[in-house]
Amino acid sequence: MSSIRLISLGCAKNLVDSERIIGDLSAAGCPLGGRQDGRKTNYVIINTCGFIRSALEETYREIDKARRSFPNSRLVIFGCGVNRATDELKRSFPQITDWFRISERNQMIAMIAGRRSTAKSRRVTTVGYAYLKIADGCSNRCAYCTIPSIRGPLTSRPMPDIIDEAKGLARAGFRELILIAQDTAAYGRDRYGRSMLIPLIHALSLQPGISWLRILYAHPRSLTPAMIRELSIQPKVCRYLDMPIQHVSERLLRLMNRHVGRRRIEVLVRALKDNDFTFRTTVMSGFPTETDAEHRELVAFLRATEPDWLGVFSYSREPDTPAGDMKPVAPLNARKRYADLIRLQRSLLRSKNRRRIGRSFDILVSGSVGRPIGHAEFAAPEVDSRIIVTGGKPLVGQICHARITAMRGSDLCAKVIPRSGNHHE
Repeated sequence: MSSIRLISLGCAKNLVDSERIIGDLSAAGCPLGGRQDGRKTNYVIINTCGFIRSALEETYREIDKARRSFPNSRLVIFGCGVNRATDELKRSFPQITDWFRISERNQMIAMIAGRRSTAKSRRVTTVGYAYLKIADGCSNRCAYCTIPSIRGPLTSRPMPDIIDEAKGLARAGFRELILIAQDTAAYGRDRYGRSMLIPLIHALSLQPGISWLRILYAHPRSLTPAMIRELSIQPKVCRYLDMPIQHVSERLLRLMNRHVGRRRIEVLVRALKDNDFTFRTTVMSGFPTETDAEHRELVAFLRATEPDWLGVFSYSREPDTPAGDMKPVAPLNARKRYADLIRLQRSLLRSKNRRRIGRSFDILVSGSVGRPIGHAEFAAPEVDSRIIVTGGKPLVGQICHARITAMRGSDLCAKVIPRSGNHHE
């Protein structure tokens, strides 16, 4: 019996696409697996990423690795990398004949399965939590970003479709749903004429079986203090919000085409803190024309506001973006500034995690590394600190109550304790 392997690159949004491909192929009678279970691998699908140049380079490496690892299998290349660099990829790998853009997903499924699939299936690969993609594309058009050219403008899913998928995930035992899009706070603006994130949250909160709802990727252009206040009173919404700010220099925010200034960012950060939210953000180091003074302004802002989780990215010059034509920062200066921000990131991580020692939280167990591991409301899986759980016998996929006892590198350790009446102490 033949089988299929799928290699998924890139972000959580890509992972959801991969899970749907796996689900549809399985529904069409194409088994997943191969090699390790003794079956021949007929097809190897690579769901590519092309967001920045380093992601395209990873795509090249993975294609070359798959060619060597599966010399007798048919390689099928799909996704963002193909949308962005079809001709370039085809020139590099002339022996590969199966290239599919994002819009050609159904044709890819039909080619592999031998027939079109009418199923809308998904095989979730995470445990305990699942990503729920509520929209695709983006209409913000930040000057450094390739997403609009790869994925197109904001395209929100119909709310009934999202709710139906959430019901299915809840029935399958997923306790946490993590809402994702390129800009979650903008959900519905294209389809309904205004942001419908709050009505969507209300509807999802009514579904039995769901314990936590988490929101990632809320652009400050679309988020408002009123939305934050409304989210804060929803009992199933994690007091956690991911709002990428990128920078706080007024001049650079204009050049980035972020549609917000420093004042709006400050108002939103204050609203998050006033409503007791854990605040995750990302910043960009070395954007074209950034000065030493503007870098120091960003560092000072982060030190003053102390985000709970901080992601740091070096600017990546993408030729097909407006920022690609701007004057770059000298490489030595760019490296120094990035190093400054990484040091600050590590300092914040140690400080925040140290304050959590001795406190108890509900923890969703999602895997094992010899001992159960999971995460609390204050941390998103895969991007923030993991919690290593000792004591008791917590089941993977379930929520236990535990007290943080120590730090272990960037992770935390916790011991299971009897549950109190409070969500956290």
